[in-house]
Amino acid sequence: MPPDKGKSKVPTFFKPKLPSATPDPSSQLTSDPYEPLPQSTRPQAPRILAVEIPLNVLRPVAFRVFTKKHNLTLKSDALALLCSFVGQRCGAEWRDSGAGEKLLDEVARQWRRNEGANGVLVDGGEGLKSVIRGLEVGSDSIGASREKSFDITGVPSSALYDGGRSMDDIGGTAEAGELEDVEPCAYLKVIDAFSQPKFAYNPLKKQFEKAPKPSLLPPPQTKTQLFRTRYNLLHQRLLRTETFQLPTFSAASSSAAKAVNRLTPISNLLGRSGQSFLLFGMLGVSPSGLLILLDPSGEIVLDLSVATAIPEDGSWFTPGCFCILDGAFEETGKFTVFTVGQPSAERRTTSVEVFGHVDFLGNGVTLDMSVSSGGQQGRMLRKAEKSLEDVKFLFIGEVELDGKGTLEALRKVFSEYETEPPLVIVLMGNFCSVAMGSSGGSVGYKEFFDQLASLLQDFPTLTSSSTFIFVPGDNDPWASTFSGGASTTLPRKPIPEIFTTRIKRVFTQSRSPNSVVWASNPCRIGYFTQEIVICRDDIFSRFQRNAINFKKPDHPMEDALSQPEATRDEEEVDVKTRNTKAFFLHSPSPLDRFYGITGILLAFTHYLALQLILADPRMQPFVITYESCHVMNPGKLVQRRMARWVEYSPSIGKGKVCEAGF
Repeated sequence: MPPDKGKSKVPTFFKPKLPSATPDPSSQLTSDPYEPLPQSTRPQAPRILAVEIPLNVLRPVAFRVFTKKHNLTLKSDALALLCSFVGQRCGAEWRDSGAGEKLLDEVARQWRRNEGANGVLVDGGEGLKSVIRGLEVGSDSIGASREKSFDITGVPSSALYDGGRSMDDIGGTAEAGELEDVEPCAYLKVIDAFSQPKFAYNPLKKQFEKAPKPSLLPPPQTKTQLFRTRYNLLHQRLLRTETFQLPTFSAASSSAAKAVNRLTPISNLLGRSGQSFLLFGMLGVSPSGLLILLDPSGEIVLDLSVATAIPEDGSWFTPGCFCILDGAFEETGKFTVFTVGQPSAERRTTSVEVFGHVDFLGNGVTLDMSVSSGGQQGRMLRKAEKSLEDVKFLFIGEVELDGKGTLEALRKVFSEYETEPPLVIVLMGNFCSVAMGSSGGSVGYKEFFDQLASLLQDFPTLTSSSTFIFVPGDNDPWASTFSGGASTTLPRKPIPEIFTTRIKRVFTQSRSPNSVVWASNPCRIGYFTQEIVICRDDIFSRFQRNAINFKKPDHPMEDALSQPEATRDEEEVDVKTRNTKAFFLHSPSPLDRFYGITGILLAFTHYLALQLILADPRMQPFVITYESCHVMNPGKLVQRRMARWVEYSPSIGKGKVCEAGF
């Protein structure tokens, strides 16, 4: 019926002709014009006529995708197989519609997932054939659909591609049934710092490669390689940003070419005094006590008498920090710094284009599964993740079991969630207010956990439904036995089992196989496509002790930190000159800064690459988002008869600071 003149037009639906034996589908239609049609009444996608693509026609497109983008080398037999595959799947419009390039990109990504960093050479053998067999590319990915799919060995096409249905259709049928039965604990994994796979960065291939298992006593060159790897990673990230990309045209006299930002190696400054340069490197201190900048080509003494930090009121610079310096090279051999800033952050969606095939956690989830280009498996994981809206994570910091009011505060927190247990409860140290070696030894320390076990027995719903994760601090064994509570090396081992037997008995009736986890510091949590990093460290105090002083800003950071917490929660920071993660208001400082001021196990530095949950009791609790990375600090549990913690909702990727009196 034509629509009324006073009403907006609604779409006209296609009604196919059906055999007489088939019931009239019009009886199944609702009055709502936006209600999806039944499957039998949906318009069928047009069939695609397969074409034969010559090798010389597909070769430049395949070279751009496989070699330029994914650093892969195609052999001639592999190219011939791809020509047949693309021609049958995409048809004559494979180039104009861009469907062929998208399909090749999906094949390259899947090859990377299967073969890893060692599979640089792509041949037409069983490896590529298995990728094509298992690859399910729907109409939403390639711009068209087919009823018959590419068949390599005579296998029916329906067994390979499920009748040509798109991934959205497959996911839609599973969403009503399968997603309701998803068990979130089955997709939860806690990764220990000493068991995570190690990847070494290859600066020539600009890719990560699997490395041998690290050792606590690595060779001497490990320390040198450590700083080179950090420099290469940040340097190649900078070159991917628009600020440092060269123009596509060559016009030496044009103003655009002169305005391009170029990073100059320190060794190239010789004989060029009086000129201005942009330098990138790591701040350090020379044996004579002078502040210097280092890069792989050399080092230079810095003059910061007129230097200004960017941003002025929200940055920390310490030895061990990588930064960008704008200044002039003097005849005295010093580099006079005008402005100093930090490398810009790179969003996860950008990193996926380069390292999307890498499974850094070793849990079967590659980096690209967290974005739209992650294929069917990634889309299904993200759908299931967002559908579980009731799943919560709790993060509780500085749980001093010998402190006044700690057990009462924990009882208050647990009672808040007794009726709706969260999926994960993370308890972070220090679990003792003083170092174990100076607090009566191991007997007294074990008594504290026995008291916690008695408290947990009063909450059987939590112990049977939630996963408890314990992360040690500086005062926890065994590191505190030798350090007396001072900072020790990172990462740290979990709390020894000798202190945890009573708590383990409380969780014997739990339905989850990993109901209690004694994790390292730091540790990682893999949940569907999300990666949550937990680290307990007094980072703010380290920055204060080791910060480099610049010209005093007009608005000191202390004024910003004194703002009410309500104005600091959920603040979105969008300053391109700052680095990866945020520790507190307006200070997204890189984790690289504190590498130089705290001990680390050199062979395990691959684990200290990202921060998300920062437990620093010296700071007030906060949550903040910087470049799509959500950063939370639960602070200290007990503060003036108030219990404080952070509640995180993974379905929306946001957290909030909670408090309750006791």
